[in-house]
Amino acid sequence: MNEYLKKIIISDLILLDKPNSFFESDQYPWDLIHSISDLFSEATSSYGSIENVMINDSNGPVLIDKTAIIEPFTVLNGPLFIGKNTLVKSHSTISNTIINHNCKVSGEVHSCIFQPYSNKAHEGFLGNSFIGSWANLGAGTTTSNLKNNYSSVQVKWNGKLIDTGSIFFGSIIGDHVKTAIGTNLNTGTVIELGCNIVSQSFPPRHIPAFSLFYKDKLMKIKFDDFCDTAKKAMQRRDMTLSSSEKSILNSIYKNC
Repeated sequence: MNEYLKKIIISDLILLDKPNSFFESDQYPWDLIHSISDLFSEATSSYGSIENVMINDSNGPVLIDKTAIIEPFTVLNGPLFIGKNTLVKSHSTISNTIINHNCKVSGEVHSCIFQPYSNKAHEGFLGNSFIGSWANLGAGTTTSNLKNNYSSVQVKWNGKLIDTGSIFFGSIIGDHVKTAIGTNLNTGTVIELGCNIVSQSFPPRHIPAFSLFYKDKLMKIKFDDFCDTAKKAMQRRDMTLSSSEKSILNSIYKNC
């Protein structure tokens, strides 16, 4: 895995509920987003009858695990994967997206990848974005995935400004990131792991790991406070923060 990616996600990349080696070839998250449809090249639709849910697989297969819950009046457009024990809430519209296991998703979602155990449980648009594990996006959190002048989106990555080569790209949201209600994220925003974003205007397009952004200021979160919040969030899913995970996170924290 790209060394800088360890400031975004600390575990294996999961795609279609399985470990995947995509990042081992030094490719970027936006490359992955642009390649979503390719990940379904050998797949065929697999889902049961779901009452009052519209499923359209004319543009790509739709795969829904039998343990997933899809609430009524939802529109699902392929290619699409919804993993084990994932909840999609009523009136959602989701397309060209991979939602791995144990997530909660609502609203409009297009061309996104959710790592396991992340929540976007309320309204808001999420487009062309990568979301790490254990993220929680507050109600109304919305990404911009297209600039007003239609120019190519650039991303600050490992200290360098890199052109994604596309006019469509939203945000990279790391493991254990929390956003407050009404958070708006600009095109090409990178939020490294362990951050807490509280803002009624656009926060910076790059936020370093373990940062609290509040009242237009960046402050480093105390590691013990971060761990306390992470443990509480994980306990809600009957999971624990392991000593090995804590050690990895602490190593990243010390080098931030």
